[in-house]
Amino acid sequence: MPGWALFESDKELSEKARITMVEALKTAQKKVPGKPVEVNMGKDDGRVVYKIKIIDKDKSAKKVYIDATTGKVHTVKD
Repeated sequence: MPGWALFESDKELSEKARITMVEALKTAQKKVPGKPVEVNMGKDDGRVVYKIKIIDKDKSAKKVYIDATTGKVHTVKD
């Protein structure tokens, strides 16, 4: 099996999402106030997630993972 076959396409991931990117951004900013600078969709722990990079008030980059199905914060990483 080719390596690319192990990854789902953006289209396949987006079809599994129940919330929009805008909703995910709002949730992420409530968790980590700051300026969003990057958004990606992918998988984390088997879940479809939005990975949102936010620069917080201390000028530190945080990655907020929002579950694309439930709309809840999955995790926050530095």
